[in-house]
Amino acid sequence: MSHFYSEQEKGYEFPERGSVSLDSEAGVAKPENTAQYGEASSVSMHSGSSLPARHRLHSGQIDSEYDSHIPSLDYNGHGNVAGQPGRANFETTRAVGGGSGRGGGGPGDGWPQAPELRDEHRRAPISRLLLNGLLHFIKVMVITILIILLMAAVGIPVSDNGVPFPGDYTKMGFDWQLDPRSYLTPFNSSFTDFNILLDAHLHTIYSDGALSPQQAIEFSLANGFNAIIVTDHQTVEGSLAAKKYAEENLGDRITVITGMEYTCCRIHMNLIGINETIPVSPPFPSDDELRSVIDKVHSMGGMVIVNHIPWSNTTLLPWDEARLPDHPTREQLLDWGVDGFEIVNQGTFDLRTFQFIQEHSDKLVALTGSDMHYPGPSYSWTTINAPNKSSEAILDEIRNRRTSFLLDASGTRPVQDPPYNPEYFKYAPWGLVGDYFYGYADRNRGQYSFQGTFCHKEIVNVHHRMIGWFFLWLLVAILVIETLYWSFRWLYLFIARKIRSRRSRHV
Repeated sequence: MSHFYSEQEKGYEFPERGSVSLDSEAGVAKPENTAQYGEASSVSMHSGSSLPARHRLHSGQIDSEYDSHIPSLDYNGHGNVAGQPGRANFETTRAVGGGSGRGGGGPGDGWPQAPELRDEHRRAPISRLLLNGLLHFIKVMVITILIILLMAAVGIPVSDNGVPFPGDYTKMGFDWQLDPRSYLTPFNSSFTDFNILLDAHLHTIYSDGALSPQQAIEFSLANGFNAIIVTDHQTVEGSLAAKKYAEENLGDRITVITGMEYTCCRIHMNLIGINETIPVSPPFPSDDELRSVIDKVHSMGGMVIVNHIPWSNTTLLPWDEARLPDHPTREQLLDWGVDGFEIVNQGTFDLRTFQFIQEHSDKLVALTGSDMHYPGPSYSWTTINAPNKSSEAILDEIRNRRTSFLLDASGTRPVQDPPYNPEYFKYAPWGLVGDYFYGYADRNRGQYSFQGTFCHKEIVNVHHRMIGWFFLWLLVAILVIETLYWSFRWLYLFIARKIRSRRSRHV
């Protein structure tokens, strides 16, 4: 099927270039807007055969689109139709450059040759691809680092202050009943008659314990105690609440003795048998200040028991000093007038202190305590043979140093965990994020003073090498992910093109 120019096709409108008229006699396409391009700019097209397609003029070049079923004309560069299959011949002249008029320009006219055009078009996408890839990688790195910093800014404060206890201790109950007398005998074999099994050291929610005063009493009953001394840090309020509950609800099943734990950076002491809180300050009291506390307790009718010396003197790193620095010696404490020592705390038996008490048995008493903050195994029971189960009778036996103890070094069973706290799961992810970032530095603050400060100078050791490796592995991870993404994307597009190509052949 032949294609001829109609009357309407003899004039073409070209955006920004003006129109081009087709002279059918001369075979010359002339721009009508010569003011812009100059008189010398012309495109000659020789007739003599029907033109097989529409022609578009781009930037001084002719781009020919041919129908596949019509043979094309030969292009010889001189404006003549050779009559052989090929391209339509055309001649382009320019006022400047003196080009040869061949398609794509010629030497000397400033137009790149066809191979140069192909190389330029090939290089341009590659350079743009590399630049876009670099910018994309930088953008991904910046966004990733910003996300990491945001997670650290949220997670670290939550880890410090915002994560509730994993367990919901408010729902705990203790439905067992142990009798340690059924399988244990007193440390002093001659001390066979006793009617009191005492826990002389435990905590409630009034300080840093997990159980309410009522729950602490129920837990003690389940583990075979029939007398307890509630000693919350810095206050007697927990012991007063426990005493009130026991007297109103339990009768003589258990006796609650009031007290508090005097807590500072030098010493922990149970002040027992008092109904009034003694102020505790400063974090590092002087010897005279400690002696005045002991004297005040005695003036109130109470007693002073020094707690867990092994725990207090345990060496802490990186300071390489005791958990409670400058702890008074046993000899000093004896001279200051303390009434006794705790010889069993949780599962630790302080043999050295026990021997010291035996050496001064006319002045010192030995007591045991679970130091219960969270419900767990019971290890020891102070045994007392009192004329009755009143707190006054029990305190009188302690004051007269008539005590012994039962010891189960492996601890009692059963032991149970509390049910999970739903609030914990809400905040735990951020808390764990904060814990993770804390792993890149060691923040050592030492023992808490229970007065809003710490007993040691804070030491922070940042692991710079670990941080460097973190960013290196982050870079590797991003490179791997990006490589996999673009590889699968290329594979997907390649397969899609193959499928479309096969479908087009069958149409």
